[in-house]
Amino acid sequence: MIVSAHQLPSPVVAAVRGPALAFLRFHYRLAHLPLHAAERVVLCRLDERASTRLACEQLLVVCDRLAARLLDDVAAARRADDLDRHTTLVRTGLARESHQRQRRGVQLLDEQRERFQRRHRTRNSPGTPR
Repeated sequence: MIVSAHQLPSPVVAAVRGPALAFLRFHYRLAHLPLHAAERVVLCRLDERASTRLACEQLLVVCDRLAARLLDDVAAARRADDLDRHTTLVRTGLARESHQRQRRGVQLLDEQRERFQRRHRTRNSPGTPR
């Protein structure tokens, strides 16, 4: 990858960037405390598979990923990955159960259709009295 001279940060920007990011990371962690408290206190009382809990956890993942990318925050990236891994497992389980329910419904409809067609064939056979 070729980097042009205007894309490289100046020494002043590079020197200011480190402390500025550390300052912003500190404030993100302060802002994250109420979210973390809500996660530990409120979300833990909800069912792990509740849509409200999954949506809130997804919001936390998005916030942490954004902080990780913008602020070079390794701790936020780790939190986002851990929470995302957990919610992915829960969502996968929910999707698998939904698929199994749909499959059972289709099988039931197929069985009912077969019984109906069998009854219809026996009633309409030429040797059957009406």
